[in-house]
Amino acid sequence: MVLLVGQVWAQTTQVLRGRVLDAETHQPIPNAQVGVANNRIGTSTNDDGRFALSIPPAYAQEVLTVALLGYKNHSKALPPLPGPELLIELKLAPAALGEVQVTGSVLGIVREAVDRIPQNYPVRPTRLEGFFRESDEEMDKGQYRYLGEAVLKVLKAPYTQPKDNGEIVIEQSRKVDLQFQNKTSLVQEGWYAGPFIPHRFDFAHNRPAFISENGFKNYDYKLADLTTYNDRPVYIIEFGPKPKNNADFQGRMYIDQQSYAFLAAEWHRTPAGIRHEVMLGSFDAEERAYRTDYQFYAGRWHLKSVWYNTVGKTMTGVRLHHLSEFLTTAIDTAQSPAPEYIERAQFRDVFRQNAVRYDSAFWKNYTTLLPPEQLRHALRDQERQQHAEQLFGTPTSPAAKPTKSPLLAVLGRLRFGPSGGLLPLTATAADIGLSFAPVGSSFQAQAQCRTPASTVALYYSGLFNGNFQFDFTKKLAAYYSIRNVKGDFRGQGLETGLTYEHNFNPRHRPILGRVGVAYFTQRVSYDCGTFANADEGLRIDGTKLNADKISVAVQQFTEGWMPRLGMGVEVTHFLEVVADAGLLLPWRTRSELHLAEESGFFLWRNNVDLALPAAGATVLVNNAPAAAPWSLGRPVLTVGILYRVR
Repeated sequence: MVLLVGQVWAQTTQVLRGRVLDAETHQPIPNAQVGVANNRIGTSTNDDGRFALSIPPAYAQEVLTVALLGYKNHSKALPPLPGPELLIELKLAPAALGEVQVTGSVLGIVREAVDRIPQNYPVRPTRLEGFFRESDEEMDKGQYRYLGEAVLKVLKAPYTQPKDNGEIVIEQSRKVDLQFQNKTSLVQEGWYAGPFIPHRFDFAHNRPAFISENGFKNYDYKLADLTTYNDRPVYIIEFGPKPKNNADFQGRMYIDQQSYAFLAAEWHRTPAGIRHEVMLGSFDAEERAYRTDYQFYAGRWHLKSVWYNTVGKTMTGVRLHHLSEFLTTAIDTAQSPAPEYIERAQFRDVFRQNAVRYDSAFWKNYTTLLPPEQLRHALRDQERQQHAEQLFGTPTSPAAKPTKSPLLAVLGRLRFGPSGGLLPLTATAADIGLSFAPVGSSFQAQAQCRTPASTVALYYSGLFNGNFQFDFTKKLAAYYSIRNVKGDFRGQGLETGLTYEHNFNPRHRPILGRVGVAYFTQRVSYDCGTFANADEGLRIDGTKLNADKISVAVQQFTEGWMPRLGMGVEVTHFLEVVADAGLLLPWRTRSELHLAEESGFFLWRNNVDLALPAAGATVLVNNAPAAAPWSLGRPVLTVGILYRVR
């Protein structure tokens, strides 16, 4: 057993630690690219110039390379591991602007770099593994309040498909609250969807305005300087809005002189760009800054790192600094199958339920971004607090076992969305004579109208005033829906009931069978005209109707039960498309007059449904007293969308 344990230990991954300094100033160099096996695996240095790289046994004999724009490359065989922290000094490799001959315009260089994207970047799907971190810091207090981290698999679409962002798979993640917060507060401020920054800010893939044909006219470009990377000359090109132009971005790009590959860019949103950015919620941004770097592997340039920085005030007035970072730690160019739907991360479903206490060994098997000293201090404080609670038997603090805000708990179960469908309506063409003169009032309505024949009516439910569903469990939900009939016939109805969903495809994209039962009411009316009203005190069935104009319609009211059967398909984790068929089982119907105010402010308009027969009202169908010449049929078809709030 001792021999076996020794063999297993010898084959496990070892960690290489090092620090990168400037050879002349001896100051730490952040963001230096550290790679092994021609950058197949790698990391980057933090603000202190330090890095930690997990080295699998298969790479123990490979070469370590450290590179950064403006410095000469450092290449050396990996030392035996485990071992002490390496000290690596990089020497400057300056290049004068006069050494390069620029032919054509600087914009021409940028255009050439864009045109050569298919030659410089992957044209087949690529899989990256990387480490992601995001943090929130209260600037006035100088205290971290949130840390989210994850190991990601980033599936990059070919760079010839700029509108295809690819997919994200979260291999492992954690979220740590670094300060006590009132978890029961109705206002919960935070960030989400950070793990998507490898797609969002991959500028060579997405072609933002400053490198797109449609955006070139809005920017000025100038050659600022020349530097080196991998001992090759690199253009430094600055860009910004033209005079009197409200373009969104300003910054600089680094373009290889020989291959015209984009090696990196750093840019920020202009004040106009911040105003143009659509932000959900209330966040008064002061700064939005980005940096993206690429690295060379297997004949192509691949995404290396993304840095996203924003500063602003939250809706509660807290000045917040948010930082998101992604670092590629391994590149896989093999054509492996795409992940199944159930594995893919979706917008806003990251770090929602996995708040944990800090554990210094959480990422021991992965290459990570080394955190800055202030963040390490906050994490150590939490770890010491946890150890003290365990040692002295202190009850778990609210920060250790977070509770969810009641409002957020409710929102997490709420879904809503629009729908539409077909309502069976059996109507015969008929002449309707209407006379209505309320006793004791000067208002009178007399009309002759002809209703059309019909077999079906269209109806819809609006986005915010239509369908609402509350999920008791993942399978059982209660819902409420308002239906509005449109076309020759009008009317409004409601439906409320229970729905049960069963997933027939649990390991892939959910395909859901739906069954339910509902109570429903529905009014279907035909408008007979609008009439002047001189009676300011007019009241019908206790409702005041004092508008200058009042419309009068004949309608039928139906009430009953409706069993439903249907299917649903989950488009994303937050969006489901549903289709249901219902069977109307009415137990009561009646004819009514529908009177509605048609003038005045629309929010204050009243309406009333008056059951027939009624005093002062006469309705004739083909010159004889009769009920409304239309009625609802049995089958109802509905197609809709259900969107989950959280």
